[in-house]
Amino acid sequence: MDEEQQWIKLFLQGDDAGFEHLVLKYRQSAISFGQQFVKDYYIAEDIAQESFAEIYVHRARFNPAYKFKPYLYTVIRNKCVDYARKHARFKHVELESEIVATRSAEEAVLQQEKRTFLQDKLLMLKEDYRTAIHLIDLEQFSYKEAADVMGKNVMQMKILIYRARQKMKRYLEQEG
Repeated sequence: MDEEQQWIKLFLQGDDAGFEHLVLKYRQSAISFGQQFVKDYYIAEDIAQESFAEIYVHRARFNPAYKFKPYLYTVIRNKCVDYARKHARFKHVELESEIVATRSAEEAVLQQEKRTFLQDKLLMLKEDYRTAIHLIDLEQFSYKEAADVMGKNVMQMKILIYRARQKMKRYLEQEG
């Protein structure tokens, strides 16, 4: 049993320290995932917090045979959809980019231009395509885990990520 499974077991037995560890481990990635849908950091932070609270209150729903992160992302995604319905608009956020050390101001500007270019192209994709790319390529989820988060089966997920990558490739080729 790995360390995460031990924390999950403690949490399911009512030990708050187990849950606290899971929150600390996944808080930032949960907020980043939520930002994909709602665009606002503070709203994404609230949704992540609500998601953790829901998992805490309804701990009996969690099956310890599964990983925690895909379950958390499913809850977050559902809450983001609820938020969007409630606010009658669905905004997407630029994907959080990794901080890259640059040697000069010129490199920093070029790096930012590349990031902005890629983010603009990602925003042109349909929501499902963006989510698939985020889960598979950025979060390194397995196809099974990503399929569970998105409410699809593994074959549908493979097709979705293939189409998303092809569409992204076409957008990038159009720009030269």
